[in-house]
Amino acid sequence: SFRRSIGEILYRELSENKLETFLFEVANLLNTDITGVTNIEYAKIDLMAAEKARDISAFDKCSDYASKGISMLPSDKWDSHPEMAVKLYSLAAEAERVLGRYSQMEIYCKEVLAQKSISILHKKDVYLAKLDRMANAELRYDDAIRLCLTVLKELG
Repeated sequence: SFRRSIGEILYRELSENKLETFLFEVANLLNTDITGVTNIEYAKIDLMAAEKARDISAFDKCSDYASKGISMLPSDKWDSHPEMAVKLYSLAAEAERVLGRYSQMEIYCKEVLAQKSISILHKKDVYLAKLDRMANAELRYDDAIRLCLTVLKELG
């Protein structure tokens, strides 16, 4: 699409500092008509935009950017781009937790926790989202403690 082409030009031509300044605009342009698009560079832009949105407490936008970034990862994302995948899924889970959309948060958490090749330390943000939901939103303190003990046991 024309808008995505403009985003691609801006992405290629802007310096790193300028890209940071116009990150949301570039990400929005690149995210135009992305159905079926697999593009690691676009996913990186969405990761950066999601992190920036989280940092300014724009959790709805953080969720959008993380979700779009996830959709642009290849089907073998856990093998080919595990670090980016875990970051995008963790950001999405955190944003959904803050927004109170717990069923969507659980979907992101389960996907990360199912990955045996990802270390428990890389899964920490997902565990924190689950713990926060259990302890603060649902007041399930016993379950939160059990989860903490399970994680500590896995750490050794």
